[in-house]
Amino acid sequence: MRYRQSITRACLAGFFLVVSTSAACGSVSAGAGKRSSTSDVALGERIYRQGITTSGESVHAYSQTDVPLSGAQAACVTCHRPSGLGSSEGGYYVPPINGPLLFSPRELDRRRLFPQFFHQIQPQGFKTRLHQPHMRAEYTLSSLADALSNGVDPAQQKLAAIMPRYRLADADIKALAAYLRTLSAHTDPGVNGLEVQLATVFSDHIPAAQRDAMTRVLQAYVNWHNLHLQEDRSRHDFSPYSRSEFVPIERSWSLSVWNLTGDESTWRAQLAAHYRAKPVFALIGGKVEGSWTGPSQFCDEHRIPCLFPDTDLPALPLSEPGYTVYFSAGLALEAKVSANYVAGIGTETRQVVQLAAADSFGQLPANVFQQALRARGPHAQQSLIIFHNRAQLDAALNAGAGRTNQILVIWPGADVTVAIDALAASRPQASLVFLPSRAIAAAKAAVTPELAARLRFADPYELVPSSRAKSFETRAWMRARGLTIDHSLLQFKEYYAMSVLDAALFEISDDFYRDYLIERIEDESQKDMNPGMYPWLALGPGERYAAKSAAIVRLAPKEPGGLTPVSDWIAP
Repeated sequence: MRYRQSITRACLAGFFLVVSTSAACGSVSAGAGKRSSTSDVALGERIYRQGITTSGESVHAYSQTDVPLSGAQAACVTCHRPSGLGSSEGGYYVPPINGPLLFSPRELDRRRLFPQFFHQIQPQGFKTRLHQPHMRAEYTLSSLADALSNGVDPAQQKLAAIMPRYRLADADIKALAAYLRTLSAHTDPGVNGLEVQLATVFSDHIPAAQRDAMTRVLQAYVNWHNLHLQEDRSRHDFSPYSRSEFVPIERSWSLSVWNLTGDESTWRAQLAAHYRAKPVFALIGGKVEGSWTGPSQFCDEHRIPCLFPDTDLPALPLSEPGYTVYFSAGLALEAKVSANYVAGIGTETRQVVQLAAADSFGQLPANVFQQALRARGPHAQQSLIIFHNRAQLDAALNAGAGRTNQILVIWPGADVTVAIDALAASRPQASLVFLPSRAIAAAKAAVTPELAARLRFADPYELVPSSRAKSFETRAWMRARGLTIDHSLLQFKEYYAMSVLDAALFEISDDFYRDYLIERIEDESQKDMNPGMYPWLALGPGERYAAKSAAIVRLAPKEPGGLTPVSDWIAP
């Protein structure tokens, strides 16, 4: 609904079916609806996504006449993306090749091409080609084979040299065509002619004040979007040839709150029940106290984008393709950054002792830290002690964990105050004591100045959010809507998530496909929408962590935010 500027994405890793360097749009023809066997579709998907032929061998092709490509390098998904709706980069337009468009005559659709026309920094020749599209008939099996092998479209127009020329058997062409006919062929669930349905997720251990602060921002943004849309619809043709063209295809938004209760092993089933009751197009924001594994598996199973949940424990390892986009890797990122820092301060003469809670908040980062330190400092002496309760933690500390010649690393459980209280009581003499960023607030309140001077935290957040001009705009937006800013970090995260979603939904025009939404999220995240929660936020194609670095900090009561860095930003 609002104009936005764009920057080019990271360079594409390979090239596939660049059907033309001009616009490719149209309506579904009868040919796009032809029936194909399930086996053909599955085999075609393998060609498209993995670059493996129907016979199980790697696909082979040449780009620019003499650049060999094979296997995943030659897979269609590399350029045309999971949605099949293409991309653009470095002066090249990679057009859509999904069924409704590939198997229809080409038509020029300004709305679909709006980002390429007005929002991207591209050479003049790029825009000239878009303004002078070459028409063609719909693709058939024969003409698709000709395009793949010889680089000629149905109108006998030569395709760009960047388009690879393939060596594919007839069975491969048939399977690929079968899959392309199904690709982004029907609007995904959660969208109807009037509305895009969204949901946010909270677990029952999240304090009510935090949940309320976050949902207020989410709902205020939904209301803001709907109000703008209502105003636009009341003014017919108020801006010919630009914004008013989009109003007929835009949808209002609705937001549901999905509450998860009980053990996190049951969350996946609870989400499935919510989804059966009301399918949604995407999940947005929210916060859980626990691992995101169950929700991640649910989203992957149903191919539902889950955008920027607030969790310290993303599902590991990341799935391919993953439908959850995270702010960061959480505790795993902090563990790697801490290990990187420790490896650089001479661990050969000192023992590194980890004390980790028996739950996932302790054991997961402890294992990541151990592996990362082994890789970065293979001569470091490491030991790991698991504790189940405060008594076991006290016993470990009183038995010598944290002696003068040691570096102590503590990964508290879900309740960080247990570890902080134990530290304050035992006052270990370790040269340095490392803790996760989630323990910063408790440490500020409980430890002595002498111990505080030896505490270190891996902190992924911006130390001074107000240094970002966008933070003032965000605060003004919230105050204009009567929102109390009482949990600024959480509220800024929700605002950012909604801003990126808003931009992405505008850019997808009428193509409500979930894979395409994620692709647009990747693109929009590279724009300057960060209100200052993290120093940098950006996603490349296929990336799922927007923040990729952290700094080692110490407590500094006189500094803004009470922290000061002792390292540069570390991106492990």
